[in-house]
Amino acid sequence: MEKNAKQILLIVGDDDYAAETETKQAISEHVPEDYRSSAVEIVSGTAANAESQLASIRECLASIQTPPFLDPVKLTWWKDVTFLPGGGRGGKITDEVKDALERFADSLAKNPLPDNQWLVITASKLLKTSIFAKRMKDLAEIKDCSIPERSKDRASAALARLPDLAKRENLNFEQGADRAFLAKTGPNTRTIASELAKMRTYLGEDNHTVTAADVAAITSASGDEIEIWELTDALASRNPARIISTLRNFQGDSGWAIMLSTVIERWFRDLIVAKAGGGGDDWKSRKNASAASGFTLTELRVARYRMLSLREKLVSSQPAAEYVEMEILRTVKR
Repeated sequence: MEKNAKQILLIVGDDDYAAETETKQAISEHVPEDYRSSAVEIVSGTAANAESQLASIRECLASIQTPPFLDPVKLTWWKDVTFLPGGGRGGKITDEVKDALERFADSLAKNPLPDNQWLVITASKLLKTSIFAKRMKDLAEIKDCSIPERSKDRASAALARLPDLAKRENLNFEQGADRAFLAKTGPNTRTIASELAKMRTYLGEDNHTVTAADVAAITSASGDEIEIWELTDALASRNPARIISTLRNFQGDSGWAIMLSTVIERWFRDLIVAKAGGGGDDWKSRKNASAASGFTLTELRVARYRMLSLREKLVSSQPAAEYVEMEILRTVKR
């Protein structure tokens, strides 16, 4: 059992950022970077009816029963399982699915994973008193990433995890600054992490202590501002997959395409200024200068022109979301 506990990780909870972080940590720990594109097999656990739920269980079982082919290791990620006991619609699943999950756990117990294989299961809910949960408790390391229901408990949980999140950015808080920070960000883990990344840039490489004055100067609870920050970071990375993933966070909003074309055009305009040696020594100017270093001046000018042209087209017509995505990707194409 001791061996299996290290090779099966069950992450349960509705804090999606915390669950995502735990999963990334498991992948980083067990799968060498050079093999992650092929050695990590993702099985979707999002299934709305019994037929698709049973199919998902079979697919996951087949994955863990299939050894790695060319890679030295294999990690199966059964992702976002929506039908564990307590997690189905109304908290209920069919008896057939319940029995299949219990047989799945029995199979894991009877057939331990080889030394070079791992299984990660993520789900937003799991009834702790269910037979499946009790059997998995003996087999797996279980991480609770649940968001407390009561506001007071959410605040306490956020304060407790803040030091670990800050440590990832090589930051610490002076007395009282941590509470001032959380008073602005709220308890959402993703928001806290985004604001800590912003604080890291603001303080510079040599300063690691966050003061109440720093919090007042730079920390914002604006969800829109945080998402824009993530988008410009993605554009600066020139990574198409990261850009598309970030863009799709906006696509349910009314007028998202015009708003983004405007924001991105202004961002490229700021980078042109930074590339030409303009701007000040505040945190935003330093960040723009860093982003501009990844482009030539000609690339920045062409990118800005593309966004101006896209905005004109959006005002006069309604192109598909795919077209908007491709035009934005072209601004950072190498």
